[in-house]
Amino acid sequence: MAVGIVSGLRRELDCLDLQLYQRTFAGVGPDRAAAGARELVVAGATALVSYGVAGGLAGDVPAGTVVLATGVIHDERTFETDAPWRERLRTALASELNVVEGVMAGVDRMVPSPAAKGELHVQTSALACDMESHAVAQVAVELGVPFVVVRAISDPAGQDVPKWVLRCVTPDGDVNIKPLLLALARRPWNLPVLMRLARESKLAFASLRGVARLAGPGFGR
Repeated sequence: MAVGIVSGLRRELDCLDLQLYQRTFAGVGPDRAAAGARELVVAGATALVSYGVAGGLAGDVPAGTVVLATGVIHDERTFETDAPWRERLRTALASELNVVEGVMAGVDRMVPSPAAKGELHVQTSALACDMESHAVAQVAVELGVPFVVVRAISDPAGQDVPKWVLRCVTPDGDVNIKPLLLALARRPWNLPVLMRLARESKLAFASLRGVARLAGPGFGR
């Protein structure tokens, strides 16, 4: 069974052994994710995975935690993931990784502040949020293919992602180093914030690599 994997960032897909997963797509945001998911199904994918990092919404979900979404909520609609597939993944991952199950919130833009994250958590009861999973879910339901969401927390609920950091991120999700260094030169007191973000991101990507290794060929299908 051919599995198509959709991520926001190429760096997320780099955590996979791409020789095992020929059907992959990376594109930030719901529009690109939806287009990519549709292309993967047309190309032969019979199941879809939303795979990558996510922002934490619940206070007890630290960086590096792997969230297996039971469903994705967006605009008051919830798309349920494939339960048997999710259970097989949970069994495969839980022996080595910190895995939780719960709702994922789909958002159309980043949710950077603890206050905004807290508000979204109250509204949805979601554990985490990202900008691609709801698009993948909508395409999967429309085209009648199963899907799962596997996301690692990169910025927990209490972590603020400053606007000056977001301005240093390209539309493809890469970090633009020159503006980042210039911003730090103007605001050297923000270095500890940047270092913490880097540490938490490192934990998330380590978990994604662990997911790829433990899920094996077929991503648990």
